[in-house]
Amino acid sequence: MAAEKTTTSKTQKKDESGFFIIRTVKNARDNVSERLRTYNDKYLAKTIEKGRGTVKQYNEKYVSPVIEKGRSAIDRPYKKISKSVDDALAKGREFEKDAVKRFDEFVDNSRKYLYKVPMVETIEKRVSSSLNAVPRVINMPCKEDIDNLTSAMETLNANIETMKKQD
Repeated sequence: MAAEKTTTSKTQKKDESGFFIIRTVKNARDNVSERLRTYNDKYLAKTIEKGRGTVKQYNEKYVSPVIEKGRSAIDRPYKKISKSVDDALAKGREFEKDAVKRFDEFVDNSRKYLYKVPMVETIEKRVSSSLNAVPRVINMPCKEDIDNLTSAMETLNANIETMKKQD
């Protein structure tokens, strides 16, 4: 039994020395973490907050007014230009309406005078007859041919109906 006690105590010492290293590493880690937290709280956090405040004040005092001045410097000419363009477009639309109205009046007056010329009606009749003759030239049926065919079919249908009744 005595031999067992010495073995156990040697094993315990080895185990304790292994745990001692782990505990030492944990303690060192905890100490470093605590010191970093303390350093961050004391120095970094305050400095960062102070820097944020300084940047915010700088933006409010210098950057924002300059941006607003620049915006107004751009807006004034832009508004003038856009107003001028809108005015020009409105005048252009008025001119367009007036021009269309005058053109329509000119066309109406021209038609009145055109029909007073003696040859216009003769030329118009010849052009119309030539255009009506075009389908016959290319061997296309005209309205008259289609009407004749329709009446022939109606007559044929009537004859068939009478023949059916006689049977």
